[in-house]
Amino acid sequence: MISLKTCDPEELVCRGVESDELDYKAAMNWHTMSRTAKGKILRHLTAFANTRGGHLVIGVRENSSGVPDDLTGVSEEEAASFDPTPVGNFINAHIEPPIDFTIDRPLVKGKRFVIFTVRPFTVLPHICSRGVEGELQEGVFYIRTSEASSRPARRALELQEILRRCMRNEREQLGRVLRGILYETKTVPDSGFQSRFSDQSLDAERYFKRRMQASAGEVLLKFFIIPDNVVNLSPEKMAQAVKNAPAVRHQAVFIGENECAGRNAPGSLRMISAGRRMMWQFFRNGLFLAFVYVDHAALNQEYLCRYVAEAVAFAGNLTAELCGGEELLTLKIAIAGTAAPELAHYRAGSNEVTAEINRSAADLLSGRENHAARLVRRLGEGFKLPDSMLDQLEPAVKKFLERR
Repeated sequence: MISLKTCDPEELVCRGVESDELDYKAAMNWHTMSRTAKGKILRHLTAFANTRGGHLVIGVRENSSGVPDDLTGVSEEEAASFDPTPVGNFINAHIEPPIDFTIDRPLVKGKRFVIFTVRPFTVLPHICSRGVEGELQEGVFYIRTSEASSRPARRALELQEILRRCMRNEREQLGRVLRGILYETKTVPDSGFQSRFSDQSLDAERYFKRRMQASAGEVLLKFFIIPDNVVNLSPEKMAQAVKNAPAVRHQAVFIGENECAGRNAPGSLRMISAGRRMMWQFFRNGLFLAFVYVDHAALNQEYLCRYVAEAVAFAGNLTAELCGGEELLTLKIAIAGTAAPELAHYRAGSNEVTAEINRSAADLLSGRENHAARLVRRLGEGFKLPDSMLDQLEPAVKKFLERR
């Protein structure tokens, strides 16, 4: 079984055996593909999402025996064609609700590949809302089978399994809300832990901006650690965890040793740095936020790599101190404002670039180099950097963490 959280790109590319969670396709270009060919890709993605999730690797061709072990890779033009925006637009036009997927373009054995990572549905299964001749049929749920086939769910037991997963997801979501009510001892029903995290994030950002008025030419960096479940942390445990979390003790660009002492705020600990325009806030329900203003000229590739590397290492240390197990977390970075000329491909008309990853607490600590590299690459893709520049970001962030 392949883990969506920990699987290495080289392992995916070289495995050479298709399964209910892995499929291979020869090199192709999304821009020049026929509508039918795109429908075939979408059939696999939808089937993964309706089953256990999975990976679709593009750039591996079958040999004469039908075994996918010919690692041809894709050209840079073919890799660039798989932009999440046009792919997502095609998905949204044919599938409801939209599929949760990411696209990576790693180098493996000196060759470029395209890897779709598809996550299983969390609320409602995905149904085909618009057909594609010969590949997608309107009104059908597609599933992935153990024979590595992506086909309609046509048996009663298959439809029953989809229904069972829907009910299980609803129970889990309700359980999270109830746990939040119990932990927070509220008398009014909570609308859900995710909405509460969102409200707290907005309130904290507004507070930071009031205290630290933005100056001309500054860029705002925002970092979030969002737990999958509401917890109830004591102030003492939170303070100790933050104290032990920094990966860089001196001259840190994220949080340094002298910036770990927080003061009590409503339901949280908060620290406003005396030496720079930075603040972090740690809520008792497990949400951690950090904000910093950076001069426009300082936000270059080197700073971006250092910030992401330190932030991911900090998150790994912090969560290991508090839970250290299979608790799922979301790490999110947002950059609001215009970066240095070095990141000149910044998307015109957009005032914020974001990237996020979902990992378990234990996995975050053990694989921080790979996770930080993936996060910084997604930021680079948000800046619309060419692949040649993206390839420089990953080794830089890994090298920085390896020497810590």
